[in-house]
Amino acid sequence: MKNKTFNAFTLAEVLITLAIIGVVAAITIPTLVQRYQERVTVTKLKKAYSLLNQAYQMAVLEHGTYDQWGMINAEYDEEGNLTDEFVNSYANTWNILAPYLNVAAKCTRDKEKCPDIFLEKSKVYYLDGRLRTEETYNNVSALLLSDGIILTGGYTQGADCSMVRGTSKTLKNVCSDFQIRISGPRKAEYTVGKDTFYFYITKYGIYPIGSPEDTYLTFKDTCKRAGTTNSNGYGCTAWVIMNGNMDYLHCDDLSWDGKKSCSDK
Repeated sequence: MKNKTFNAFTLAEVLITLAIIGVVAAITIPTLVQRYQERVTVTKLKKAYSLLNQAYQMAVLEHGTYDQWGMINAEYDEEGNLTDEFVNSYANTWNILAPYLNVAAKCTRDKEKCPDIFLEKSKVYYLDGRLRTEETYNNVSALLLSDGIILTGGYTQGADCSMVRGTSKTLKNVCSDFQIRISGPRKAEYTVGKDTFYFYITKYGIYPIGSPEDTYLTFKDTCKRAGTTNSNGYGCTAWVIMNGNMDYLHCDDLSWDGKKSCSDK
């Protein structure tokens, strides 16, 4: 009877194979996780943008356009802080929009509600990693939506909706701005262009900052991995919504009239 032979891997071959698999996994898994998180952010931001525009249009039917909401332009006291009158005025923005959104918590200068949304302090970074500010929330106005998205901030310079921020009709009638925080409540750190995105409030609706028509906070100048401006990250919002990606985090040659993703030639 002939002896049977069996083909098998040696222990050394198995260990080498496992080591290779481990190296490949260590290289690829973080990238895959980051890309997945970016897709989640894109989806959340688009959804929030749609819901906000719907809420604004419903508010217009009841209260008129933003220039009829009784807002005032930003004012500062002798110490350089925003006045109570302005802070109370801007809180009215969220009071008006809240009934048309699925709100889990509202913080309009109500310190008892603020802890449901914010830590006492958190740090906000520019897209390039520089610290923008360490925020406290004594005078904050914000809404926490049921899906964990935060609507907050705002700086009214055109209560009459006459600010010009670009070439389109919409961007020639800008009233104010605000931010959406995708990463949820009670976070210690936020980064503009990664989990915090800026929008204009215009007479005609909510509009993302950094669009092709935006001449004030452009994608080219304010959405850069190695930017140095004090608005770096602000101009990323329109790119995410209109192109459906966050590839500006991975390559530097994107443009509105050129490459729309890093894989484009």
